[in-house]
Amino acid sequence: MTREETLRVFEGLLAAERPVNAGEADAVIWAYLDAVEGLTGQRTALAELERGVAGLDAGSAFMPILLDTLERHRARLGEPQG
Repeated sequence: MTREETLRVFEGLLAAERPVNAGEADAVIWAYLDAVEGLTGQRTALAELERGVAGLDAGSAFMPILLDTLERHRARLGEPQG
């Protein structure tokens, strides 16, 4: 899954009227990172994804869930916050 495809899925989740859970975001992030080789590559890909998410609908009730899920992946990859 490409970064653009991943962001489109996130846009849909952010716009959804039904409650969305962290598992949906987690599955999309895993699908995105699965295509990337190595820890360094995944860290870079995750950082790029986070930059893309920063431009999405911050007013959505799903955004805190998405941000928390991204943070958990960053922690898993050993990426320092910031």
